[in-house]
Amino acid sequence: MKPTVSDIIRVYVTLRNQKNTIEAEMKEQLVDLKTKMGKLEAALKVQMEQQGLTSLKSDYGTAFMVTVDYATVGDWDAVLKFVRDNEAYDMLERRVSKTAVRGYIEANKAVPPGVTYGTRLEVNIRKSSINQGASQ
Repeated sequence: MKPTVSDIIRVYVTLRNQKNTIEAEMKEQLVDLKTKMGKLEAALKVQMEQQGLTSLKSDYGTAFMVTVDYATVGDWDAVLKFVRDNEAYDMLERRVSKTAVRGYIEANKAVPPGVTYGTRLEVNIRKSSINQGASQ
């Protein structure tokens, strides 16, 4: 017997809920693991700093110091002014906002030069408000 649309959507919603439950559980577990790992890394860092070392070796592996760069923006207006004034465009990522591009297309009935824009149809399923108690 061929499954009905209702059967397919019911099973899909059930599977999606199972997936979301598993993802949420895994996310919680990962937060806990990452916290514990961070504390262990901090303990190793303290030991290396106290001993004036950049690495520590054991039978289980080697811990070593690395330099990690990061950059965050606290004031976009100031950054953009600096970039324009100094022609420092290499500081910016090379991508466009799909929301802004879509807005441009709606307003101008054309795609901005140099941009490829497209859409695709995907199936999306929303749970029924009628069957809230069922496997959502």
